[in-house]
Amino acid sequence: MARPPRIACFHGGGSNKEIFEIQCNQLESELISEFEFHFFNGPFVRDAGPGVLPAFEGYEPFHNWLKVADDGTYLLPDGSGYNESGRDGIARVKTLMKESGGEWVGALGFSQGSRVVAGLLLDQQRCVEQGNPEESLHLKFGVLCNGGKEPMAKVAEDPAKERIRIPTLHVHGLRDQYLQYGREQYATYFDPETAKLHEIDYHHAMPWKPAEVQALAGEIKKLYQSTKPPSS
Repeated sequence: MARPPRIACFHGGGSNKEIFEIQCNQLESELISEFEFHFFNGPFVRDAGPGVLPAFEGYEPFHNWLKVADDGTYLLPDGSGYNESGRDGIARVKTLMKESGGEWVGALGFSQGSRVVAGLLLDQQRCVEQGNPEESLHLKFGVLCNGGKEPMAKVAEDPAKERIRIPTLHVHGLRDQYLQYGREQYATYFDPETAKLHEIDYHHAMPWKPAEVQALAGEIKKLYQSTKPPSS
């Protein structure tokens, strides 16, 4: 039997792939016949992020997608600095995804992980526009949960001139203390014609209530279906 198409999953800051797999467990179960979830770790080790402790005590080490200075500020917003190669974070992620093989159709990120998703989509868009589609991962969609800030990439001085047009779903928790960052990300970096907002009455966490998980799973199915050519 052929493997289902895969979704690459990116954890939040100060977390890791094992934690994010637990946080996505119910969503993954709802979509198990449609997609295969695959989880990745950020390259930087740091202390626990918001909401990670005490629930995930003992799950160290915690990881980040971006380098953090001693004073807590983020350095190198393109995700570089993880080794001496000078490559940015998206180049690293693309290599990991290509090495794992299989068909990728989507990317899902929570909090800081949403910046990875946005960076992948922006990179893909640029590859196509520059005549190098073979360098892209051919992603069909992205899901950004409780996101914020710019894509993990070198962004244009005027983001309005380079909005991401690949279809996206933006999940915002209305009780998330970082909600404003997600709203700014949604409004600034994504084409309103292809970006859809999905709001829930929840805090800074992946949806967990069964009804909310089922609703999100349904939206992801619809998003993927919208990327397919109409049947003849």
